[in-house]
Amino acid sequence: MITVKNNMFHLATANTSYIFYINESGIAEHLYYGKRLRNPEYDISALREKRLCPRVNETSLSPQDTTLQMTNLMSEFSTEDKGDYRTPSIAISYGKKKIRTLDLRFKSYSHFQGIERFSSPLVQAIGTDQNTCGIILEFVDAIACVKALFYYTLFDDSDVITRRVTIENIGSDPLILRSIYSLQLDLPEHDYDFITLNGAQLRERHPISRPLEQGIIINETRKGASSSESNPAVILKRHNSDECYMTNLIYSGSHREVAEVNQFGKTHILTGINDSTFEAELDPSTAFESPEALMLYSNMGLGDLADKMHHFVREHIQRGVWKNRLRPVSFNTWEALHFNFDEHGIITQIKAAAELGFELFVLDDGWFSVRNDGTTSLGDWTVNSLKIPSGISQISKECHRRGMLFGLWFEPEMVSPGTNLLKKHPDWLLGDPARKTHAVQRNQYFLDITREDCQDYLVTTIKQLIQNGSIDHIKWDMNRHLSDMYSVNPEIRSMGEYQHRYILALNRMQRAITSSFPNLSIENCASGGARFDLGMLSSGTSIWTSDSTDAVERLAIMKGTLMAYPLSVCGTCVSPSPNYATFRPVDLETRFDVALFGVLSYSLNLTKLSKAEKDAIKKQIEFYKQYRQLIQFGIFRCEEKDSITYFTASSPDRTTILVLYMQKLLKSNCEDDILRVPLADENYVYRVVRRDDSAPIWDIGKDVRDYKKEEEVYEVSGDTLKWAGIKLSTRYSGSGYNTGMRVMPDFSSRLYIIKKI
Repeated sequence: MITVKNNMFHLATANTSYIFYINESGIAEHLYYGKRLRNPEYDISALREKRLCPRVNETSLSPQDTTLQMTNLMSEFSTEDKGDYRTPSIAISYGKKKIRTLDLRFKSYSHFQGIERFSSPLVQAIGTDQNTCGIILEFVDAIACVKALFYYTLFDDSDVITRRVTIENIGSDPLILRSIYSLQLDLPEHDYDFITLNGAQLRERHPISRPLEQGIIINETRKGASSSESNPAVILKRHNSDECYMTNLIYSGSHREVAEVNQFGKTHILTGINDSTFEAELDPSTAFESPEALMLYSNMGLGDLADKMHHFVREHIQRGVWKNRLRPVSFNTWEALHFNFDEHGIITQIKAAAELGFELFVLDDGWFSVRNDGTTSLGDWTVNSLKIPSGISQISKECHRRGMLFGLWFEPEMVSPGTNLLKKHPDWLLGDPARKTHAVQRNQYFLDITREDCQDYLVTTIKQLIQNGSIDHIKWDMNRHLSDMYSVNPEIRSMGEYQHRYILALNRMQRAITSSFPNLSIENCASGGARFDLGMLSSGTSIWTSDSTDAVERLAIMKGTLMAYPLSVCGTCVSPSPNYATFRPVDLETRFDVALFGVLSYSLNLTKLSKAEKDAIKKQIEFYKQYRQLIQFGIFRCEEKDSITYFTASSPDRTTILVLYMQKLLKSNCEDDILRVPLADENYVYRVVRRDDSAPIWDIGKDVRDYKKEEEVYEVSGDTLKWAGIKLSTRYSGSGYNTGMRVMPDFSSRLYIIKKI
């Protein structure tokens, strides 16, 4: 609901209020963002800052209003050269002398119902006329000849407000757009922790919390993708309170988030395109659209904030037939076969996968051209007839007749040196031809997909393979970072806009393919999780969470990822042990217990498994299918205590709950464990049992007498489960053994099934 009264704008979702005011100078003055207020229009004087005299040694906007000092004003956007010395949300240069002064003043506003669409290929949130509405504010600087349109869209069911900006050149000369952040959020205080999701390949999205103090914290990437190092989702958590905010960006390119506290203790938040990698020249009567960003608020803690974000992703980011469809349990050939396979070997794996209950078989890298290692063939997307003489269509048929979907790996944006494609189209290589060498990573280079001919070739090639091969699923990979950004594309006059144009081309490509094949599912991947963002989720069904499939490392990765993204989009994996990335040995049941929380896949050589391992995997897959609806579309929480991590997934009605108890390192003579389940409904009575698994019986020495695993079964009221908890059986920790104890070595787990009676 949007209410406008006496120049005050109240944007209200089900539980939040966002309020700003057009003041006497035509500036959009931010007043409040937080828990929903009932009648804020009666409280304008209370909400507005009192400016009775100018701050000492600060610049005033004009002689007519010396108390209006922009660097201390909470506002809806910020510009340069008019006394606002914070990081600007919009920055331009115009005229022969590259003037930077921008003074935007309010002109008009208009309402819209539903979604106001982009004119560019940028992806955005979706909604209907019934569940979304919005407002557009128009501001103009007549001297600089700039019009700015600010879009606010309300998603009532998720308490989300999305924001974006369009800058239009309304003059007769070109201007340079140097910076355009999609969202600015100014808050009156700074008693917050700034939580970011950082890391690297194989350890993506680890939560890092830093207190806000005077100065600037920047979360960014310049790599051309949302990156493993700094995810665009950021959180503000108020000290000693459950109040928290989140912002995120519906964009897959280089981004920057700024958290700035000024000298008066106010907080200035920005999110958008990274302006250190961006510049766009706007001709007269042309405009530039920023990506869409979102913000949300909760006064009920980080768990509630995540619930709202998960709902928003599932309902308003994802689309198509897979939006609410259960994701299949998949088998991927990579860690089973790598490049070393032939048609017979693939079919042998297909037969074994079908017998174990897999629903999707994915043939990974190595199926095309002469690709026998990572140094060649990217771009030559023709089937390797030596490896697969009957063709991809025959492999697909083998899967389909055994009741499985078939998927194929691609890395469309890349090219290997020496390929037929590069020989035929050397000008499609991204980079300045005047330079003899370009930066290289993984012995591969980027294709210039901003070129229409290059883009059309890739889309047509992939479509033909999907059509002719009856492909149900593609794994879309991207394994290096952008560099050497030089394009002969005449539409790109400045390489400062190349990264953004690249993302537009990527969006256009995936949209063209999914439009032609609406039943196709896409798992996006980028050196693991380097493109884990809302932009990729707009066209993809899921994202490969990380190349680290180690169960222990995945605890931290999933903890951070699930602060902003739901389980239904997180690709997980049970892979060989010891793990290739850590050399850490973890038993099969524990690897499954951790991988259970997400979109489950396996990557093991099925022909080398023992009968016991096959029986265990078959049982695991049956278990996952039984609880898949809860896992993929339920509610999630993560808690940590010492060396124990708890993952909890619950059905929305709280009638069925799964709890992972995962121990990293065993502590000698350790304290007792209490299992508390915060998602339990206090009005229910539950039965609690441990999942029956085939984890090994650990030999702990001569004290063991006919040892078997503990049998813990409880019937307990919901309020006891939630607040008092269950005191679990004693954990063995080197101080003696008796029947019924939990014997858990390093890197072991238990999974508890909790059902309403």
